[in-house]
Amino acid sequence: MNDPLLETYWKQVLDRWDDDRAHGAFLKHCQEHQALAEAAARYKGMTGDRERGEAARKRLGAVALLAMATLDNTPRTVPSRLPRHIALGLSVLFVVGALILLSLS
Repeated sequence: MNDPLLETYWKQVLDRWDDDRAHGAFLKHCQEHQALAEAAARYKGMTGDRERGEAARKRLGAVALLAMATLDNTPRTVPSRLPRHIALGLSVLFVVGALILLSLS
């Protein structure tokens, strides 16, 4: 990841590990810049630390919640409809085919 601001926020997190504001600023930046996967990777890397591991696991859970909230807020695209002239042509073709089959029996 080549985001100097993210690196700055992460350094602040490491320097002030017990400061919720540092974590909040880091996570906010990651969410706004679609970098939650990077945040998750960094917190995951800290889970093996004896002193910070438990807090890192909690923050990792927070990243997962942010990711799900982001997905819920992502606009959904409306499926494109079949153009009217194609739908009409297929309907006519179906009716003609049905009439031919009926006339053969």
